[in-house]
Amino acid sequence: MAELLAGYRTQRGSDLTRDGMFLELLAQNSSDVVAEVFYSDVTHLMTLSTFRPELPLEVVEALIERAKHLLP
Repeated sequence: MAELLAGYRTQRGSDLTRDGMFLELLAQNSSDVVAEVFYSDVTHLMTLSTFRPELPLEVVEALIERAKHLLP
């Protein structure tokens, strides 16, 4: 797991059910998943899902950039 910006870290994994890989954004203090970028092996598309109403834009941008490098 790598620290993204102060207060957040990422975790990468695979999902056999959804047939793809993901990069999760976790809150450092609670380990709650607050966002996810998912790469589908079926459609070859990346999607962003957020699970917290407000996230700093610079954190979302950093998550997307990291996903572009770490996911297929």
